[in-house]
Amino acid sequence: MSPPPAIARRTDPSEALEPLVRDGAVSLDGLIDDRMVETLRRGLGRAVDLSAATMRAKGMATSGSGIAHHVLGADSGFEDFLEALPAAGLIETFLGGSFILNSFGGLMNRPTAGGEYLHRWHRDLRAFSPGDDLRLMINMLITLDPFTAENGGTLLDLGSHRVVDRVAGEQRVATYEAPVGSLLLFDSRLLHAAGANRSDSIRRALTLTFTPPFFKPQIDHVKQLGTARVAAASEVLKRRLGWYARVPESLDDWYNPPEHRFYREDR
Repeated sequence: MSPPPAIARRTDPSEALEPLVRDGAVSLDGLIDDRMVETLRRGLGRAVDLSAATMRAKGMATSGSGIAHHVLGADSGFEDFLEALPAAGLIETFLGGSFILNSFGGLMNRPTAGGEYLHRWHRDLRAFSPGDDLRLMINMLITLDPFTAENGGTLLDLGSHRVVDRVAGEQRVATYEAPVGSLLLFDSRLLHAAGANRSDSIRRALTLTFTPPFFKPQIDHVKQLGTARVAAASEVLKRRLGWYARVPESLDDWYNPPEHRFYREDR
């Protein structure tokens, strides 16, 4: 009997491109220190509470899902992480140039029998092309608790980013098991699902996606944080938040010299 498929593991991002392109996923271990993990855990707790409160105010049922969408603004630690982003060079190489944040979410995978959307096989990118001429999105998952088969380690169908009509879960399925502070990068065309948490503890993680600057983000991160706040940020953080990929709202915004335009070709 052949061994089960395994997700390639690396400690150096410069050695991670080959398995990422081949299998659609790679794990990078040891890139996030304990202090940052604690900062991100704190931020996730605040973000989940904020999302639940916002949904209640809108008359929406939260169902205690433990999911937070668009967490920027809930805690400044998220901005610190994005500015110091591990493996930024690998992401840039994979996407073929500059990139921006498309989404930044988090989840607390509670003990469950499954059934929610996250527990179903899916791709995060709806547009599909099996080639590498234009890569549109990459996912990043950050482990804030150990990921194990028991507590719902993410399931990945390796190689499914190359097959349009693949039936999920029947071929090269690997369970992502990793220690705290690990980072999983995977092609957004890859079929994946959250495993069912059969432990008695919550399993926490952050999920980010990145795209080329021309790709519309799920939320306007500049407006979410506030224009003045982003304008005062570092050049690195501005680029990643999409400061140089904004949409003008008026002729006054549109007619500007190159150094003041909302969209910059080189950013």
